[in-house]
Amino acid sequence: MESQLEIKKRLHNLFLNKKTDCANTLYRNPVVQYIDPKRFIREKEILFKNNPICIGTSSLIPNIGDWYTIDIVDYPVLLTRDEDMKINAYLNICSHRGAKLADGNGNTRKAFKCPYHSWTYSLKGKLISRPREESFDGIKKEKCNLKKINVIEKFGFLWILLTKTAEKESKKYFEELHPIMDHYDLSNYHHYKTGIMKPEINWKLAVDTFLELYHITHLHPETLSDIIKGDTCLFDKYGRHMRIIGARQSLNEIKNDILKIDNIENHILNLKVIFPNTIFVDHGEHIELWHILPGDSVNKSWVSVSLFTKSPFKTRSETRHWENNFQLLKDVVEQEDFPLGENVQKGFYADKQRELIFGKNEPGLQHFHKYLDKLIS
Repeated sequence: MESQLEIKKRLHNLFLNKKTDCANTLYRNPVVQYIDPKRFIREKEILFKNNPICIGTSSLIPNIGDWYTIDIVDYPVLLTRDEDMKINAYLNICSHRGAKLADGNGNTRKAFKCPYHSWTYSLKGKLISRPREESFDGIKKEKCNLKKINVIEKFGFLWILLTKTAEKESKKYFEELHPIMDHYDLSNYHHYKTGIMKPEINWKLAVDTFLELYHITHLHPETLSDIIKGDTCLFDKYGRHMRIIGARQSLNEIKNDILKIDNIENHILNLKVIFPNTIFVDHGEHIELWHILPGDSVNKSWVSVSLFTKSPFKTRSETRHWENNFQLLKDVVEQEDFPLGENVQKGFYADKQRELIFGKNEPGLQHFHKYLDKLIS
């Protein structure tokens, strides 16, 4: 991992030369990749089932009885914190007739009762009871426990591994991620709030939103351009993952003294892209975490954003401060980025032979799509 001094030197050189980190060439990305239903199915199979998938932090379910649900492609998942403080993951499906056991999230649960026929399961996934037990004497209870899914905790994050292929891939996956995440322990952070969005855009187009800062001055003149300098950033790739460091406008004001700054983290936007679908933004005193999943069609996606703080929020003033932060980050994406993206998505059908142009100054877009294409092809 680079030291603060190395980051300051690189930023100093970019400001001095009025440059930004660039790729070597332009890259053309076919628009058909955003609208092809067959490719959409392949992406779900290859990317989401064969890679570890980050679903959040362990602080989402910090206490015994806490639970959380999420649908990952075709897998409904239920996570629980059991009496031994262990985090478990199961298919969120009753073993009787397949009904969903829970939806959303909550706490202080001791068991999960199926809404269909009241089959009841413990936090450890064991079938506790079923009405008319004598009618099912041909199959033992222990044969009807919830199906376990492999979940692991790393860097304070929770990761779901849906297949044996994902388990085999995990060693290399985490080795690539280690340099930019090894100093984090997000299990000690405090979850403030999570918001859900369902834009009518392909999941990759939702990811694209976060892979360059070039658009900030132009698309967000009233919201982000006074905070973030859109034309100066560092870019580094770590296998399939990447890091983008942008400059805040406060750094522009002291650009001649960058090398002398002690707290450079207060003047940068430190963004990590965890392949294939997680955006981690470190703001120093808090982080924001974006998860992007394919929706139920090629033109839909499911997006969650969560805000986590380093310190607990106890007073009205602190809560108001974090609420303002949360609403800003959510509103900008939901009201500015995604509506534009929905128009872009519709426009793909007007000329399916067209190609998007990723400039040299958009290396994040290039790296993401090149690596994705490598896996799919």
